[in-house]
Order: sequence, then structure tokens, then C-alpha cells
Amino acid sequence: MIQNYLTIAWRNLLKHKIFSFINILGLAIGLAACLIIFLYVQNELTYDQYNTKADRITRVTIDLRSPESDMVAAFSPDLLADELIRNYPEVESATRLLQANQVVRYQQDFIREPACYETDQHIFSVFSFDFIAGNSATALTNPKSIVLAASMAKKYFGETPALGKTMHCNGEDLLVTGIFKDRPVNSDIQIEALLSKDFSTAKGWITDIGVFTFILFKQQPQLKAFEQKLNAFSDKIIQPELTASGAANYNLRFHLEPLADVHFSQGKLADTPKGNKQFICIFSILAVVILVIALLNYINLSTARSMERAKEIGIRKVSGAGAFQLVRQFMFESFFLVAIAWLLGIALVLLSLPFFNSMLLTKLSILQPHSGLFLVALFVFTLLSGGIYPAFVLSGFKPVAVLKGSLIHQAKGIWLRKTISISQFAMAAALIVGTMVIYSQVKYLEQKDLGFNKDQVLAVYLPTDSSAQPKVRAFHNALRKQTAVKGMTVSARMSEEGLSLTSSMAITEDGRKKEMMCNFFQIDPDYLPLFQIKLLEGRNLSDSFATDKNDAVLVNEAYVQMMGWKSGLGKQVDMGGKAMIVGVVKNFYYRSLHNLVEPLILVYTKNPQYFNTATIKIDPAKLPMVQQLFKQYFPALPFEAAFYDDVVAKRYERDHITMSLFKNFTLFAIFVSCLGLYGLVTLIAGQRTREIGIRKVLGATLNQLFVLMTKDFMRLVILALVIALPIAGILMRNWLNTYAYHVSLNWLMFLVPAILILLIALVVISWQIIKAALVNPVKSLRTE
Repeated sequence: MIQNYLTIAWRNLLKHKIFSFINILGLAIGLAACLIIFLYVQNELTYDQYNTKADRITRVTIDLRSPESDMVAAFSPDLLADELIRNYPEVESATRLLQANQVVRYQQDFIREPACYETDQHIFSVFSFDFIAGNSATALTNPKSIVLAASMAKKYFGETPALGKTMHCNGEDLLVTGIFKDRPVNSDIQIEALLSKDFSTAKGWITDIGVFTFILFKQQPQLKAFEQKLNAFSDKIIQPELTASGAANYNLRFHLEPLADVHFSQGKLADTPKGNKQFICIFSILAVVILVIALLNYINLSTARSMERAKEIGIRKVSGAGAFQLVRQFMFESFFLVAIAWLLGIALVLLSLPFFNSMLLTKLSILQPHSGLFLVALFVFTLLSGGIYPAFVLSGFKPVAVLKGSLIHQAKGIWLRKTISISQFAMAAALIVGTMVIYSQVKYLEQKDLGFNKDQVLAVYLPTDSSAQPKVRAFHNALRKQTAVKGMTVSARMSEEGLSLTSSMAITEDGRKKEMMCNFFQIDPDYLPLFQIKLLEGRNLSDSFATDKNDAVLVNEAYVQMMGWKSGLGKQVDMGGKAMIVGVVKNFYYRSLHNLVEPLILVYTKNPQYFNTATIKIDPAKLPMVQQLFKQYFPALPFEAAFYDDVVAKRYERDHITMSLFKNFTLFAIFVSCLGLYGLVTLIAGQRTREIGIRKVLGATLNQLFVLMTKDFMRLVILALVIALPIAGILMRNWLNTYAYHVSLNWLMFLVPAILILLIALVVISWQIIKAALVNPVKSLRTE
């Protein structure tokens, strides 16, 4: 029986090549798109879940509150982990991680390794590390120990066993005491090396705050109750330190985040790069939309073709075939077709994964956990949802009506086909609107005036230790002498990386003292001219005024507005020492446009550790000259530099990814919709062959036939647009509101997709209708 079903299915596939091709290709694209998005979403949602104790691990963050402002940060006090282990019985263990960029000497080269962290021995009891060599129980108990990931060990030692060898890092020899397998890519903190550190030397709860603290509880924690305990401890122990340091108005609160939530934690200072739940939601919906369009195509074409198989079904029923037997046959045909589409879909995934991995900056694999289960579930869902309805429609024909020929003239199934066509094009239109809005927003981010000139501006990063300062100053002087250097400024590390926080107190217009946490940035007098940042009032910092290095600051517009001043000139701010505002700069976007411009204080660079960035105006072609000069002064350091336009572009990297993915999957959706429409038009044109022939004999022109045949389809497309455009507008307005600065929706964003959908539909419809209308009427009238 199976062989008989297989033979019939194969014959039908070959007999109707166009419809079989459309169904298989449409389903394959839908399945492939759905699987790729599933792999991405699963990768995001399972961050750090490879840790065997993940459900009992939490991260500690802090919220430093004042009456005027809050500072929420991902770090916590260095002393906290030891306190938790000693005095909280519900805590099984706790550990700290402190990023420690290491410069590794390898033969004659010096290589910076950013994925290195200083930590304590407890890290191996909290997180899962699969050791290849060494003992996790003792690997970091001794000072000057380092534990390497397998890839890093191979990078520096090749095939030679690294255990027991020494590495020259930041001028010290460290003993390799362990090798662990590379951690999965979907880990919030990428670790390639761990260095031992004694955190007991921390001086206080306020003076030493800069580590990521993770807690392992003995059992599933009650986070709110434990937070209350930590905050009671803060009131008792930490608050007196705050008061003694002159920050009596501040209050430090602890918060706990389950490990599963850390990857999506937003808005915290000094945090690791984060995922975006909205991003995941958008592409999950995209996956569903594309799969639904593909399934609707299959259902639409299968039911539309039912008239062609009506006589076959009628004869089989008269011959004794029961409804269940027919359902079983048609379900097997669906299984056969879906199986081919499923295999083709997997092949498309394998071919396209390298492209998507490059775009998404991930390492997605079809062999990810649960992907096999998802594939099977997707196959079953596709088979049942796409096969059951057509099978029951086909098996439900009455043999008497079929054999009399009266069924062909019934309108059975027309409402379903119209609904499906409307749904498909509504989804496609909504996706085109989404693509246009996202494209407009990304272009807006790229082209918006940021308030400074970033063209041909190169930042060269320099060492910060005190012993290197004489060479740093000599390097500055050497740069200034180069004719290729059109301008130079010395400041903290560029952009967000160089921002620090300070408590700022000033007096408002009504005489109240207002204290708030505020960004501040270390600059020199050449900073504003180099970046062409505009002064709204007052003057720039200057070496001509001896007091500027200690007693003068610049602020931005946002600071003045926050204080409620009409003018900031002459006002005093207290940041542990009083300073006068000598100038107010126009707001410039020192952070991404996802955020509002925050209050900023610009102070004169006076501490040598802030001379860590030499920013110069130079032609990119002259970069080798700068690199060569750097090597003369710092032969033991890797050359690190970045053009500012690249740094700014990196801020919007995820927005570009969103746009690219949306664009690609929108094209998939449109293509699949057009496949379905093409198949449906081909089928209906074939069914109306005799009608067209009669109309031509009676004098109908080609234009009249074209209008007659297209108007019904175009009505469906217009109805789809009426439904889709308002819904798309609401969804995209909500998406734009996630940006502090964004474009406004305009009529072009809806008119262009509407015209595009109408043109696409018209082109797809026209080919088959004109082809049918040009057939000789004599031949048409002979058609049964």
C-alpha cells in the first residue's frame, strides 16, 4: 500500500511540476528561515546555561542613590564575596571577576589579550570549567598563577603541553597551573585566561568597587529576602563609610540578578555587551510569519487544485474507497512533499549559516542542543497544519456531484483562498514597512549631526602606569612635530570608555543645593578645537589661566538644564573640590543615540594616568607612520589605535544587523508570497480557459480580458494593504520609541510599500493572464 501511495505521489509531483516546485521551494525557504531564527534565538536565550548550577547562581549589582540621581552599576565592592561566604549560611560560595587586560610577550611580539580576568579560587566552585590539565581545586591558590583556555594555550605553546610553563604577562612571569576547554560562545563573560588575585588587600567598601560578584546559593534562592539582608548590611556597615567620605546623601543598595537574566540586563555602568529581548521578539515573529506564509501557500494551492482531482476522487469513492483511506493517501502525499522540502530546507540552512554567522557575529550550528528536536517538531507541525485541511477537503467530495460535473461550478474553497492571499500579502506589506522604517532609523543614526567632527580623527591608546609617563609625554611631543598631524589633543580614553562618574554639587537658581551623579571626562585645551565642539557661552579651558588646571571646568547644555539655570557661566560645582564653570558647550553625543545626552563635566587633564589617549587629526594613509613612531617609544607594547568614525559606527552595529536580517527575511517572505500568487493565478487561468476563449470569440479585447482577470486579485491585494499598513504603523512606532532620538513616521514609509506590493502582484499576475488571453480561441474552446 505504501508503495502504491508513493507511486501516486511521485506521478502527481511530475504531472504538476510548477505547483510541486512552488510548494517545495516555498516550504523549504519557510523552514530554513524558521530554523535559522530558532538557532539564533536559542543561542541568545541559553546564555550561560551550560553551567551545571546555573539555577542557583546570581550576580550582585549596586544602585548608588541620592535625592537627585541614581547610578546603577554592574560592579560591586571587592570585599563583598568574602563577607558573603563568612556570614551568610545560605551562600555556598561566591567569587569575583575583575577584567585585567594583559600584554603577553610572544617571541618578539607583544599581544594584548582583553579576555583575561583576575579572580579567586572560588570561581571553579561557582562556574563550570572543564579542566583538560591541572587541578581545579588548587589552580589559583598560589600568587602569580594563570589558567588558560585550550585555544589560548595552543596559541602560545602550540602542541607543547602548557601546564607548568611560564607566560610573560604585563612584565611578570606567570606559572600556567591549569588548562580548561574553551567556554561556549554564548557566555556573557568571555574568558580566555584567569589570573590569581588576593582581594583581601581592598581598603574599604567604597574605595574599592570594581568587580563582578557572583553568588552560588545552596538551594534555589529567595532573591528579594536576601536583597533585604544585604541592604540591611549596607545601612549598618557601608553607610558610615559614605558619610565619612562626604557622601552622606548617598545610599548604596544591592540587587541580585539570576544568571539567566544577566545577558539581557540593561542600563548598568561598566557592564558586558548585552542581548536585546526586543531583538529576539522581532525575529521570533519573523520566523512565524515566514513559516505561516509558506504553509498558507501550500494549503492554498492544494485546495485550489482540488477541482483537477475531483473526478479521480469520485471514481475511487464509487469503487469503494472510504474517506479515511483517501485522507491517508493525501496525508502521505503531503508527507512526501514536506519531506523533500524539509531536506531542501536543511541544505539551505547549511549553505547560509556561514553568511548569517558573519552577519550576527555568532557561531550558530545546526548541531546545537535541541535543534534536532526542533527540526522534528517543525516537520510534524508543517505536515499536520499544511496537510490535514487539504486532505479532508479532497476526501470530502460527493461522488454524484463530481461525476455529474456540477462541482466544478461551485464556489467551494474560494473564501479560504481569498483569506490566505490577503493574509500573505498583508504580512509581506507589513514587513516592507518595517524594513523601510528600520532603514530610515539606521540612516538617521549614521547621518545625524553628533555635535563634533569625527572625520580623520585617530585615537592612539597609551600605557597608564606611572613609570611609562616620561615616554608618553615624549611620544606626544614627537607626534606634534609630524607634519602629517593636523591637530592633536590628549585626554582620557576616547568616548564612553573614558567616562567616569563623580558626585557633583551646585546651587540652583532658587538657592537650593543640588547633588547628583554626573559624567566627567578628562581633556586638555586642544580637545574642543580638534573635535570642533561648539561653545554656547564662555570660553575654552586654557593654559593662559593658571587656575584652569584646578579650579575651572566646562559643562554641557544638559548639565545646565538639569540644574535649572538660565546660564551656567560663573556658577560653582563641587566635585570634592570647588571649581568654576568657565564655558558651556553645545550638547554633543558622546554616547550612542539610543540614550539621551546626559549631564557632562569636562575637566582639565592633570593626573598622568589620564594621558592615555593621544587623539590626532591625520589622513588614514599616514597610519603606518604613527605605528612606526609608537614602536620607537613603546617597543614592548602592541599598537592600539582606532579611527573615531569606526568607533561611532560600532555603536550602531546591532542596528545594522537588525536592518540586514529584516531586509533578508522580508525578501524571503515576498518571494514565497509571489510563488503562491503565481501558482494560484496559473491554476485559475487554466480553469478559465474556455471562458476566455468564448469572450474572445464574442469580441473581447486583450485589455478587457486583462482587466477582467486582474481586478479580483488586485482587490485582494488592496484589502491586504488596508489591513497591514495601520498595524505595521503601530508596531514600528513602538519600536522607534525604544530610541531616545529617532525618525518620525511619514506617509512615504507606507505609500512606497503599498505601490511596491501592488506592482509586484501585478507583474506576477500579468504574465499568466496575458499568456492565457493570447491562446487561440479555437484551441481554448476544445478544452474540456
